[in-house]
Amino acid sequence: MHINRKVGAGIAVLGSLLLAVSGAVPAFAGNGPTAEFSHITGIRFAGTANATSTGFAGWVFGAKAAASVTAQFKVPALKCTSTTSGIAPSSAMLTGSSTAAKVSVATVLLACSGGKPIAIPAVIVNGTETNSTHVVHTGDLMKATVTASATATTATIADLTAGHTFSFKKSGTGGKSFEELIIDNAVAQGTTQLPVVNFGKISYSKGAVGGKAIGTVTPRTAVNMKTSAGVLQILTGAITGTPPNAFTTTFKHA
Repeated sequence: MHINRKVGAGIAVLGSLLLAVSGAVPAFAGNGPTAEFSHITGIRFAGTANATSTGFAGWVFGAKAAASVTAQFKVPALKCTSTTSGIAPSSAMLTGSSTAAKVSVATVLLACSGGKPIAIPAVIVNGTETNSTHVVHTGDLMKATVTASATATTATIADLTAGHTFSFKKSGTGGKSFEELIIDNAVAQGTTQLPVVNFGKISYSKGAVGGKAIGTVTPRTAVNMKTSAGVLQILTGAITGTPPNAFTTTFKHA
C-alpha cells in the first residue's frame, strides 16, 4: 500500500493481514510473517486535511519511545454479499528504526466469505502473526493493546464483554517504538488485497498512546483509505470526547 499525501517523517506503510482459503471456507493464516510493510521517511506530519492510504484508515502517531498503544472498539455487524471481503480494526506499533522496523499488532480479522461473516482475534509480534481460536461475536467490546520495552514487545487482544471474556497475547523481543497506529487495516487473500467489507461504522474509544489520550499526542495525523484510482473506501473522523480519546471510521466503498 502507499501513502498518497506527505504526512510525517514516521508514517508507516503496513502490509495487509493475510486471509488464506482452504476449500470453500476461508481461514485466516496461522503463524507466519504476514505483515510485510515498507516505510516512508523525510516527510512531515502537517496540515488539517486527512492523508490517504490504499491499505488502511485511522489515526497515526509519531510519539517516540511510547511504551504502549491501546484502543477499544465494538465488533460491527458486517453486511455480507457473495464477494469475499474484509477489514481488521487494530492497534499497531512500529519498533526499531525506519530502516529496520518491526511491526506488532493486536486486531480482530473481520471478513465475509460465501455470504457469511467471520471474526478471528489475532496478534502480530515483530512480524509474526498468531491467530486465536476464541470466538468473537458481533457487538462484543474488544480491547487491542501493544506494549514495548527494552526487554519485551507484547500484543494483546481481549474481549471485555460479559459472558464472552478472554485475553489472547503473545510476546517477543523488546524495542523502542517510533510510530503508533489505531487503524482499520486491509486484509489480503494470498497476495491479493481484498475489497473492504461493508462494516458500517467502527467506533474507537479509550484510545491512548503512552498512557495519554490520543487527542493530546503529537505529532498525529488522520488517514482515509482510498483505492489507487482515488475512490474513498473508509473515512476517518476527528478525535472527540473528554478526554479526547475517541473517533469513528465509516465505510464508504468496497
